[in-house]
This record gives sequence, C-alpha cells and structure tokens, in this order.
Amino acid sequence: MVRNIIFLFLGIMLGIRLTDFIGYLKLWRNNDLRASEKAALLKYPVASEEHLATWLRREVRILCLVLTMPSSHATKAALVNRTWGARCNRLIFMSSQTDPNLNILQINISESRKNLYAKVRTGMAYVHEHYLNEYDWFLKADDDTYIVMENLRLFLYPYDPESSVYFGCRFKAYFSQGYMSGGGGYVLSRDALRRLNLFALNSTTICKLNGEPEDVQIGHCLQDVGVVAGDTRDFQGHHRFLPVNPFTVFPTILTNSWLEGYFFHKPNRSDCCAASAISFHYVKDFEFELFEFFLYYLRVFGLHRTPRALPSRLGFRQMNERLQHWSQQVTDNKN
Repeated sequence: MVRNIIFLFLGIMLGIRLTDFIGYLKLWRNNDLRASEKAALLKYPVASEEHLATWLRREVRILCLVLTMPSSHATKAALVNRTWGARCNRLIFMSSQTDPNLNILQINISESRKNLYAKVRTGMAYVHEHYLNEYDWFLKADDDTYIVMENLRLFLYPYDPESSVYFGCRFKAYFSQGYMSGGGGYVLSRDALRRLNLFALNSTTICKLNGEPEDVQIGHCLQDVGVVAGDTRDFQGHHRFLPVNPFTVFPTILTNSWLEGYFFHKPNRSDCCAASAISFHYVKDFEFELFEFFLYYLRVFGLHRTPRALPSRLGFRQMNERLQHWSQQVTDNKN
C-alpha cells in the first residue's frame, strides 16, 4: 500500500516536471519565432519597397473625397476610380447625382463653381460623422487631380493624425498662413477634420459662406480653429504637391506664369519638383493612363535604385516643435 502511494506520488511529480519542460520548449520556440519576426520587421523597410507600400496602406489609412459632377462620371471620375482612387483606403465621390458604377455621396446642390465650397463642407461633415475614427487622414481632390498614393502615405507616416495639421500645395492669401490649393489636393489629419466640423462649420462667425473659392475658405476656416498649414516640400525645397499639370512646369516654370504669384514658398523655376512628388492637377483624360504606365508598369533595365527605409515617427515633443515651426513660417514669395 505504501509502495503504491510512493509510486503514485513519483508519477505525479514526474508528470508535472514533464509538463513544465514541454511548456518551456513551447515558450522558447514562441520567443524564438517572435525574435525572428522582429528581426524580419527591422529589415522589412529596406528589403522591399513593394512590401513596405502594402504595409503602409494598412498603417496610414486615407479616405479620399473627390469632387465630380454627372457629366464627368463616365470619364474623369471613372478614370480616378480605376487608377489612383483604387489605392485609397476608401474613395467617395461628391456629386449631385448617384451612379451605379461609383461610390457617390449625393449632394443636392446645383453644379457650379460657386457651389464647390458648399459641396466640400457637406462632404467633410459626412465623413466626420461616419468615418472619423476609421481613417487617419482625409484627402480632398478634384476629378482632374492625379495622386501618387504611395508617396502620400510615405510622406504622412512620421506625423501623428491626432495633431492639428493639414498638407498640400501652400498658396499665399490675405490671412497669415495661407491655404492649400484645392486642385492640387489637400489632406487633413483626423484632428483637423474634427476641429473643422466641431468648431468651424458649426459656427456662423468663423466659417461663413462668403463667396470665396472653396480652397481659400477651407484654409481660412482651418486657421481660425488652430489647424496648422504644414510644409510639404522635400529637404531641398522641391515641391511635392503641384497644382498644375507636370508638363506645365517641365523643364521650367514659364516666365510670368500665374503660379509664380501664388506659391507661399517660391519655387526654383528650373528645378521645382520633388522626386517624391505626390499630386498633379489639370490632368487630361488620356494622361491618367499615361501616368499609370510610366509609374507602375515601365521598368528601366540597369537602373538601380537603393531601397528606402521608413522615416522615423515623430514623438509628441518633436511633432509640437514641427507645428510651431510651420506656424511661424512667412512667405518668401514677393511676386
């Protein structure tokens, strides 16, 4: 009897030890896998830009709002829908009529240039109500705008979407920080969209319907509620957001072009544009497919490009320092 009890006790102890040992092996294996995954992630940004762009699509979520009209549904809007718009995390067109082939927010406002601001206000209010917490950044563009979404995500990655900032091609205005060109596209952080809707669009004094162009009024509204106009130029001062067709600025910006008097930051006429350009405007219908071919299909044999790593995310203090710097910028364009 005593022997049976001793063997039973030893069996239980041995079973516990074996269970602990097997658990240790599993823990060691899982830790080893996590270490391998972490090492792979550290190499990931350098290893493949294609994989990195796929990862950024999940990490930097962008909702795109595109102005269009019924007469452009089958042409410009359709081209946006099947080219760069397909790379948005969500694409919504703003128009006065629905279309079974497009995701349209129907806005019951007559189609005219003077009503663009009212359309954009309605669109901004709609995405604020329905999608504020599902996306990080909110892009407004026209149906003749072309956006390189991968470059936009790479540019936005370091910045906190809960900071009060928006980006685009910065133009001069009668108010201090200027505004972002509507045609070149502008992108609001989540907090910028929140402030625009809670404090500006709901106010009868801050954000009036005063007949000014859409982009000017949105820019004025955003300044009045503390949203900073960010600087989108690269480290050499080249512009990333372009409010014109690229053929307008290559090889040089024409002398006496209307552009020269609008830019907040004066460009170099013969070297204006960044290799990491994000947007173009006044894009003709056939040019959508042209851009797709040269950007996403054509490969030049023997042309080596060093893979780029992700820029570092800015911490809270760094982000505030950047916002303060941008808010204190003054135009260097005296034209």
